[in-house]
Amino acid sequence: MLNPSVVTIANAYLASHLGCSPHSLFAAPLSIQIHGGDLADYWGAFAMFRHGAAIVSLPSTCADKLKGLLAKVVSDCSPASFAKALASVASVVIGPASIGYATAVIPPEHPVRSLVPGDVVAFHALQQGCDATEWEHGGCVAGSPASGVFTKDQLVAVASYEVWGGTIAHISVITHPDFRGQGLGRSAVAHVARRAILSGLLPQYRTLESNAGSIRIAESLGFQQYATSMAVRLK
Repeated sequence: MLNPSVVTIANAYLASHLGCSPHSLFAAPLSIQIHGGDLADYWGAFAMFRHGAAIVSLPSTCADKLKGLLAKVVSDCSPASFAKALASVASVVIGPASIGYATAVIPPEHPVRSLVPGDVVAFHALQQGCDATEWEHGGCVAGSPASGVFTKDQLVAVASYEVWGGTIAHISVITHPDFRGQGLGRSAVAHVARRAILSGLLPQYRTLESNAGSIRIAESLGFQQYATSMAVRLK
């Protein structure tokens, strides 16, 4: 179970992200609000689920229509029922995704180090060796703190984090297709997560629930689930 102080930090960030009060989070089987905070310009419906409760954020211009579609799941809103209720207006459904936090992680099993500007050639070689969509979901953002695993001079796995809300270190990880299944990505995540903790941040690991390998990485390192997210981009 997550430490209450971790839940407090996570709730504060999520409330800021949604533009609502922390006290309104997960306060009912289904709470519905209009987009605010970071979602103000998002053309879609965003939902978070925790302990049998859900909070859904909707665009103001079509909120009434979407509320009507969601009326049938007011008392029992789950990721599956949420997506089904909005299926007629959805263009893309993203999720369900598991979101977890850790205040401590196990040490890396493989040699790993912080990336420096001189690693740019190796970094781009790894990017070229990965699927473009996979890189978009798990690759580093330029300028973010990053940790990498090398085989000889080849960068084969990298994990990085973005700072969200001044408190959350949102982690991404990707491993070269030829080197997967060896725990290299897990070592990269362990290293970068420990760096985040030393910087006073709370590491966050988010992955699709369908990605069993990524879920195993999170659990083996010590990340504990906070909530499940789902986004429905509208037509």
